[in-house]
Amino acid sequence: MPGLINKETRCALPLSVSDITCCVRGYTLALTASMTYENIEDHAIEGIFIYPLEEHSIVVGFEAMICSQIITLQIKGKAKLDDCYQDSCHSTNGALQSGTVTGNILMDEDFERTVLVVNLGIIPPMETVHILVSTSSELTTLPSGGIKVSSPPVCTPRVQRTINEEQGLSPNFSRTRDRPTCASSPHDQNSNASLWLASLLEDEAINSMDYEFNFQLEIRAPYLLAGVESPSHAIRADADPLARSATSVVITLADKYTYDCPVEILIYPSGMSTT
Repeated sequence: MPGLINKETRCALPLSVSDITCCVRGYTLALTASMTYENIEDHAIEGIFIYPLEEHSIVVGFEAMICSQIITLQIKGKAKLDDCYQDSCHSTNGALQSGTVTGNILMDEDFERTVLVVNLGIIPPMETVHILVSTSSELTTLPSGGIKVSSPPVCTPRVQRTINEEQGLSPNFSRTRDRPTCASSPHDQNSNASLWLASLLEDEAINSMDYEFNFQLEIRAPYLLAGVESPSHAIRADADPLARSATSVVITLADKYTYDCPVEILIYPSGMSTT
């Protein structure tokens, strides 16, 4: 259950907008994720942003905005997951202000994975938080010869429906009763923070309400494309009508996103089979 977390309750703040823009050049993926979260509490909280990284990925940019205050990130470096409490999860105990915060790329040696953890400090009540993360990834070739691009699960959490919504009642009827999904009980505050973070990474990303979602993938390949498909969603492929070859294609979703799973795109260079 990654995303923006209330440090005290260890509950996820609801995501209201998720916008993914990415570009594939050869076997390199440049991805920018813009996420908007809402603090629906009537009191201030301390927020920790948790963003798992794909294999062979690095963070090239980070920015957060709270109350019109801009927060940028200085990557402190890689650290073990056991050190997160003393570093990234350490309380700021200060007023909200523009500036640069320190973030860590934490490594879970047991599962060979990395995660970006940033303490954003105090988030006022009923406030909106905008977060922008840019990453660069090296893509690997599938056994079929294709290349797979997936949206980060933190950007496409599954929506957890309430009983009233499943029975067809108005979402607004139950939305005021919804509470964010929590990773653990508030009574567990004295438990080991690294164990909590490790267990949190195992949980599925779930959102308590529908959110606005936009996805765009531009493919700028140094090779001709044999095909593009998605095993997860219906997609639309648009190319420049004046282009002399199909080496530049823009992929978007053909239908409204259904909040069920991350978006997966399979790219097949010329000469590779799409089956």
